[in-house]
Amino acid sequence: MIRHDLNRPQIDPRSVVLEGRERELFELIAATGYVPDDQNFSDFCESLQSGRAWLVSGTRGSGKTAFPEALASACNLTMCVVAGRDGLKQEEILYDWDREEQEVWMQENLTIAKALPEEQQSAFLERARKKKWQREFLILGEVGAAYDLAAKAASLKTPPPVLLLDESDKFGASIEDSLLMPLERGLIYIPRYEGGSIGISDWQSRPIVITTSNDLRHKLSSPFISRHIFSRFATPSLTKELEILSARNAKATSAQLALSIKLLDAVRGVAGMEDHPSLRESIDVTGAFIRSSIESLDETLLSRFFCYFVKTGEARELLNIQIDYLLAMTSSFHPEVDTWLASRDPEWAKRWAHFITAEGQ
Repeated sequence: MIRHDLNRPQIDPRSVVLEGRERELFELIAATGYVPDDQNFSDFCESLQSGRAWLVSGTRGSGKTAFPEALASACNLTMCVVAGRDGLKQEEILYDWDREEQEVWMQENLTIAKALPEEQQSAFLERARKKKWQREFLILGEVGAAYDLAAKAASLKTPPPVLLLDESDKFGASIEDSLLMPLERGLIYIPRYEGGSIGISDWQSRPIVITTSNDLRHKLSSPFISRHIFSRFATPSLTKELEILSARNAKATSAQLALSIKLLDAVRGVAGMEDHPSLRESIDVTGAFIRSSIESLDETLLSRFFCYFVKTGEARELLNIQIDYLLAMTSSFHPEVDTWLASRDPEWAKRWAHFITAEGQ
């Protein structure tokens, strides 16, 4: 669990959207450096308005996990995170009982009972056994904690937490099934628990649930998917990627932005590449160029920065053959990239004025 900053005001994104101020929420998130895709952001707003969780699938590095992180940062919300992995157990994410403390409790009460008159012992122990299932012995996992926090936040009239169910394709059927009730009803029923359940049924007060999937391990079940609003995070257009890179790397020069995006666009176009660089790699490469004050590449420098976007030996061998092509692409005019940069940088517009004029004719 990542707690919100007690020294900053909180904003309830669900209330903002329900009040018709979607653009305000978009700008808050964008101010963190994460620029949402318009359609994906619209889908997210629908999830807020409907009370449904939001399921986002897509390739690695496409910004699925970064979205809830940006949302929590922008609105100063507590965030609970469940990271998918093999062997994940229900008690880790929902709840478990502190068996050791329960045992100590019963031992203490057995000692007390022995000192009571015999006719009182039975009733005393019966009450003790019931209290063994009280809240102080309940251990909440991240999902349980998120729904419990949401209930407390509703009573205090403060914003609910964000619950990130990350890489849900690694959960497996039993975990998916255990999440159906809280996703549908907002409640987690606990056998023998004195309170009966934790959570909150009012959909406007439930956690803001964002579920991600890489679509790699297991196919999600229909009942699980049906409890979500669905979006697909695709690789952004070059213009959108530039917008994101510019927001994430405020210190980047036009030359560094152009260099990184032209390079990775060229890499994506190389025949035989099975794992193309994603937005994550674009952000990393741009950051590396800023740190090293790089605004142009030669063969040595290009090989140095391969480590950011070449992930297999086969890919490195393939790109080694294409070094001349890649270098040529980084120094050539790119209509989409250079026109976008020129519209924001007068010096860049002068540099490519002839090509931009010819492109516009």
